[in-house]
Amino acid sequence: MKNIFRILLTGAAVMFMASCEDFLTIQHYDILPEDFMFQTEENVQAGLNGIYDTFYTKQDNPADDDNTWGFKPQVFIANHSAMDCQASGWDAEWQRHAVQPDKGSLATAWRMSYRAVDRANRFLEGLAKADKSIFASEENIKMYEAEAKAIRAFNNFYLTKVFGRVPILKTGDTYTNSPGKPRPESIDEMYKFIEQDFTEAMKVLNWEPRNGEYGRITKGFCKAYLAEMMMYQERFAEAKTHLKDIIDSKTYALEPCYGNLHGWNQHWTKESIFEVMYAELGYMGWGGNNVDMAMWYSCMCAAPEHGGWGSLCLSYELYRSFEPGDKRKQYSMVGLGDTNPFTGQTIGVKQGFDGWFQGSENMPTVYTLKYWKNDPNSTQKIFVPHSLTFKRLAGVMLDYAECCFETEDANTGWEMIKQIRNRAWGNLEPGNTVEGAFNEMLNTAVVDVPDAKTFYTNYKAEKGYNADVWKVALLIERRHELNQEFDLYFSMVRMGIADEWFKCEYPNKSETSDYRKNGGSVRYFDYQPYMAVFPIPSNEILRNPDINQEDQNEGY
Repeated sequence: MKNIFRILLTGAAVMFMASCEDFLTIQHYDILPEDFMFQTEENVQAGLNGIYDTFYTKQDNPADDDNTWGFKPQVFIANHSAMDCQASGWDAEWQRHAVQPDKGSLATAWRMSYRAVDRANRFLEGLAKADKSIFASEENIKMYEAEAKAIRAFNNFYLTKVFGRVPILKTGDTYTNSPGKPRPESIDEMYKFIEQDFTEAMKVLNWEPRNGEYGRITKGFCKAYLAEMMMYQERFAEAKTHLKDIIDSKTYALEPCYGNLHGWNQHWTKESIFEVMYAELGYMGWGGNNVDMAMWYSCMCAAPEHGGWGSLCLSYELYRSFEPGDKRKQYSMVGLGDTNPFTGQTIGVKQGFDGWFQGSENMPTVYTLKYWKNDPNSTQKIFVPHSLTFKRLAGVMLDYAECCFETEDANTGWEMIKQIRNRAWGNLEPGNTVEGAFNEMLNTAVVDVPDAKTFYTNYKAEKGYNADVWKVALLIERRHELNQEFDLYFSMVRMGIADEWFKCEYPNKSETSDYRKNGGSVRYFDYQPYMAVFPIPSNEILRNPDINQEDQNEGY
């Protein structure tokens, strides 16, 4: 049975799930003093765990917006910025591309990412100086170093995707001892630093996590993110090699049922390359002792007519975009007249919520099934044990397909898309069961799947895309496969297809048109190249003497 690496803060202690039923308690502090951290190997591991802690939400200061880290801005940038997810209130700025430098969740992205970099730098400096006699083996030292470097690289890469050029903090550099932190002259300097960390880490790490503790960084993690970075640099042949290694390793496999990927308190399917796991605790309501690292997805994602907060509505453009037979729709969303199979609650039964839109800001009446799996009002489970799956095999296969098309290997590219669609139509389901509400929906026999190249050739013409058919195919497959996850907007920007996306998928039609009357979204902007990245947070410009308003990203 899998060991699941999971940090649960309890005062100064941390708990790991040593198996699916058992917990192992170890000591943990946010930042261990060096003279303590490097006294014993056990303390070193506790210090390393403090770096992993930065993947999780923080609620010690709610005003900092850390209590939604993992949801905002990660899911918002990847989905709301593409308009496939929408929100009301102050969150509506995301789908309108009206986010400004003082946006709290952007400051959270900067602060939390650099918190991880800061801790990794402190740890790596101390590890290099530590008395080697305290360690059981030289191999252990290399493993600890590799995990820390990979986490640093992950956070630096995320910062570049969101903000472009950002300050490079190297081993020993912290926000305390480096008050001035200039941006590099080019983003290639950042990429070079990230590549070095990922490359060194993947040479040491194994495909399976250290000690069988799922949640630790692996070789697959390093290769997947290094390949993604190389795709930003248009180094497709090199990226293709790393992605093929992941697929050929047989470490991962497609989950037979798409609906099983985001199960309640179900973690680390065979498909998962990296996820941040939130376990079910003894008490999941407000005021619980262990809410520091719990996620309140159900509150944010449930339909407002059933008590949700309206932080994640899905557009009718997304809801209506699926081909007949593509089961990813029924496994991941419910719209007007549909019933949530987990809660039994139907959409549109209450007055004011019985049309295409609800509320004064006209949010579409379409909601997630990936994250809305309970009724927090009746169950009193405000916090939910959903994993945040940052990278999984299906996404790697689509990245591999892109690299194949870019390197004149179109046949393999279409084959990867075919495999993704084969699972989407339920052809891996016969003979399998799932946890939760979907067993009655499973296929009992294999069905025919429409040819992707033929379908997307027609789709491109109907929608008016100018891009290559394979680019349109990958864009829409990512839309359907990875909806509400962590990829879409980043991929469309990287592929240079964002402007076409908005023109073809979200036409800026008249308010009085039938398109609007029948649920079409309002687009408040015309896409501009500067929207590829987001503004440097105001606080950083105020506090960092080496970044001023003239250094702000263009357009903000």
